[in-house]
Amino acid sequence: MFEFASPYWLLLLPLPYLLWRFTVRSERPATSTVNSDNVAAIRHSQTELLIQLASTTNKQRRLPWLWLLGCVLLFASAARPQWLHNDEPIQRPGHDIMLAVDISGSMLAQDFIHEGRITSRIDISKAMGQNFLAQREGDRIGLIAFAEDAFTFMPLTTDLSLAHDFLSEIRNGLAGERTALGDAIALAADHMRERAARSRILILLTDGSHTAGHVTPESAILLAQAYKLRIYTIGVGTNSTVAFPRGPMQQPLYTELPLNETLLQRIASETGGQYFHANDTQTLQAIFSDINQLEPAQIDDPSLIPRDEWFWLPLLLALSLLLLNERHLRQQVLP
Repeated sequence: MFEFASPYWLLLLPLPYLLWRFTVRSERPATSTVNSDNVAAIRHSQTELLIQLASTTNKQRRLPWLWLLGCVLLFASAARPQWLHNDEPIQRPGHDIMLAVDISGSMLAQDFIHEGRITSRIDISKAMGQNFLAQREGDRIGLIAFAEDAFTFMPLTTDLSLAHDFLSEIRNGLAGERTALGDAIALAADHMRERAARSRILILLTDGSHTAGHVTPESAILLAQAYKLRIYTIGVGTNSTVAFPRGPMQQPLYTELPLNETLLQRIASETGGQYFHANDTQTLQAIFSDINQLEPAQIDDPSLIPRDEWFWLPLLLALSLLLLNERHLRQQVLP
């Protein structure tokens, strides 16, 4: 099967012709306002040469087919034509995992020390998520961000480096300030229902608050059970007084934003997962060990399909045509 790996380059195919049209119009001389009937004719000794030079100039304004075709082939080469030897994606064992990150206002509380600096709950959640992605291999990962609303920040993908980059872009303010915990679980369950039942996993990083949304945590638990979604909850926060940032010129407000461990433990236990506290340095390793014991599903991985790169063929043709066009221009008599 033939396909282009980067087909968006093909959108530039009309560009060479448009550039040529713009150049021809800009070089067109202004129309004379003098009546040709009143201009005296002058006989020139080199009349035939002038006619030949005028003809050469008109030819130069004709459509430069060699140059246009060479540019088109350059864009076709940039689009990376490929020949795939198999129409069906190759399958390999792995797990389908959704990472749901709480980005509500309470997650701005600064009650962690990470790499020698005071760190917010959101930042420690992102750091844990990125460490998780760095140590996984063969899984398919998706991202959910939630506050007052829950939305799919990135669908399931086998490109873990892309998931790492997307996770770094999650921040507070994308979806309000309150916490729709039930909506996040319901969205993950709906997103995973088409996947293999033994491979559906949700890792929920939150402080356990539920202050908004249309789905209650109790209803979300029932939905997760119906779709056989295994939920691992990670409690991010402490039960002590924490610093909450205000304006850039204001001192932080010290207040209590307690961690709702009871709710998070219930969500994990009733869906077959486990609860962990983010203060525990062994949190991620414990999750890895438990996930690795689960039976993996067969995941379609298009990157494993054997393919031949054919970009070199239009590239060679393009360079040949452009060189031939340059040689043709140099041979012309210039006026």
